[in-house]
Amino acid sequence: MKITASDLVAGYGRDAVLDGVSVEVPEGAFVGLVGPNGAGKSTLLRCLHGALRPRAGRVTLDGRDVGALRAAEVARLLGVVPQASHAAFPVDVAYFVGLGRFPRERLFGGPTSRDREVVARCLEELSLTPLARRPVDELSGGELRRVLIAQALAQEPRALLLDEPVQQLDLRHQLEVMAFVRGFSRRGGTSAIAVLHDLGLAARYCDHLVLLHGGRVLAAGPAEQVLTPDALRVAYGVEASVERHARTGALEVVALRPVGR
Repeated sequence: MKITASDLVAGYGRDAVLDGVSVEVPEGAFVGLVGPNGAGKSTLLRCLHGALRPRAGRVTLDGRDVGALRAAEVARLLGVVPQASHAAFPVDVAYFVGLGRFPRERLFGGPTSRDREVVARCLEELSLTPLARRPVDELSGGELRRVLIAQALAQEPRALLLDEPVQQLDLRHQLEVMAFVRGFSRRGGTSAIAVLHDLGLAARYCDHLVLLHGGRVLAAGPAEQVLTPDALRVAYGVEASVERHARTGALEVVALRPVGR
């Protein structure tokens, strides 16, 4: 699914966070949103799935205005993984993931065999099957991150929108989750967009990057066009070394010192 944001202006109260931001997530692509704290990454993500209505500009899903769609229809199209969440009651992991089936469940009758099959597949894809009967309130932060992704996947969406999906994950699970999201975007008719702070992971797994700074797009495109020393100096206020890793072939960013020191 193609997601397009055009000239978005958005914020909270009187404060404007986004100032004329345009972003395109093509079908079959994994796009990473990068930039310093307060640049507007999470705000942009909220606009893309309709949780925040922009003051100006437009968001479309395959050409359809997200603001004109019913919430249930948006939920069938977009799987959203928030930056932070917690279970309101102590259910097990399989049940919690199954809540993602709500937009596709029949009005009456409870979960079907199809629902249970989808949940089992999602648990397996995120390496969560051994935790299926574990209460969610006993999970570590990293385990809960993967459970939230599985819940979004259970919606069978055409796009995944993830806010810091590797937050609190150990090294192995960071790699597994990033590889999973990239693979999801290539399933046919699907796409993904994620807020990321690890520039190395973003460069290695994303097809395109969007670098936000001060509520505007500072650079967008392939990693080598976005993660330049000049752009990093402006966006992050650091002198940085950007080199291609000999083993992975991806760009690696090393922050050397704050600008002016």
